Amino acid sequence: MKPWFRLLRQGALLLITWGAIFEIGLRLQQYFGPLFDLEMASVNLNWESNVLNHKPAPESQNLCIYGDLTGFSYQRHYDENGVRVIDDKALLEGCRKPLSVLFLGDSFMEGYDDENTLPYHVAKYIKKERGVCLKTHNAGYTSYSPAIFVPQAKKLLPIVHPDYIVVDVDETDLYDDFARYRKLIVRNERGQNVGVKASPIGHACSVGLMEAREHPLYLMRFAAKGWLSFVHMPAVIKKNRPDDLVLFGYSQDHGADLERKYAEPLSTFQRNLQELADILKDYTEDGSRVLFIFHPHLEHLKPDAEGHVWNDLVSSTVEKMCIDNGFLFFNATEPLKRRFGSRPEEFYWPGDMHFSFEGLEEYSNAVAAFMASDMFKRRTSALDNGDQSQTPTGLGVRSADQLQ
Repeated sequence: MKPWFRLLRQGALLLITWGAIFEIGLRLQQYFGPLFDLEMASVNLNWESNVLNHKPAPESQNLCIYGDLTGFSYQRHYDENGVRVIDDKALLEGCRKPLSVLFLGDSFMEGYDDENTLPYHVAKYIKKERGVCLKTHNAGYTSYSPAIFVPQAKKLLPIVHPDYIVVDVDETDLYDDFARYRKLIVRNERGQNVGVKASPIGHACSVGLMEAREHPLYLMRFAAKGWLSFVHMPAVIKKNRPDDLVLFGYSQDHGADLERKYAEPLSTFQRNLQELADILKDYTEDGSRVLFIFHPHLEHLKPDAEGHVWNDLVSSTVEKMCIDNGFLFFNATEPLKRRFGSRPEEFYWPGDMHFSFEGLEEYSNAVAAFMASDMFKRRTSALDNGDQSQTPTGLGVRSADQLQ
């Protein structure tokens, strides 16, 4: 036998052997873990929406655009309108006419399991501290922003009929409105936002995973998923998103005249905020039952190596809109800076932008204290008679520091 043929045969045998070892190893980790999911059984296109861009599935969450690092497993359930379905019997026990509150937001509002969400903590706090019952409607979902809040509010307000509305705006929303959703907004003949089309990026990701799972060998799925993640998806993202705005780049900018520097994305963000404001004012007649809230990221609280924290470009934009429209505004940055003390990182998940369970509760309690002080006025005589019904009261813009 010729030497070159012997080497070729040995190389082929070695390749087959190692291929078999990796195939067995990948199947074992899938069975016992998985550390790297190669079944991808829950991936589908049911999340796509041409009104809300992406929507929650009733149970399984399979989006490609968001993941959490909590280390805890939990399920979230939603109704056909995208509102969380939770067990709130304990919160409503003994209540005759609870106040109805609609909560809009992104993953910070969506939260985790039933009891680890801002609406649940708020209702728990207000019932304990004020004796007032709230029926909460949590419509928060990952990566929602004002562009999506607009068609979402149009859909939910006639269904939920809330007494009050709370909107959580995140630091990422400036980027999302401009980079993710601006080109996907569908407007009618009057220029009104009637829907945000499904993302071509999310679509490509889901389709790629669905194609990868068709391979019979796990080793082939591993290679296909790697190619999707490191080659195909970066190309799709580059094609569909502008590269002139970097997520959190505007947050870290301490240059002069930021409003002029970021005029284009700010204009998009402000237009969406005002369109949302018009819808909420039309529903509430004067907007007096609307509260916008803003939460800090860790970098708002903990200085970097140069002693800088993130700026207030996003929060100040939201606050100005609230003042112009007569809405309440609560910025939790300063209250949480005091609550979290010298180690704010202990209130966030390591390597993740989101609050830990403890951090979420602290944030929620700060919001609840503001709501109890400024949104709800108890009718003493009604409470004395055991009636939890409330009369909505007028609102005005106040700073967070007035609660302290």
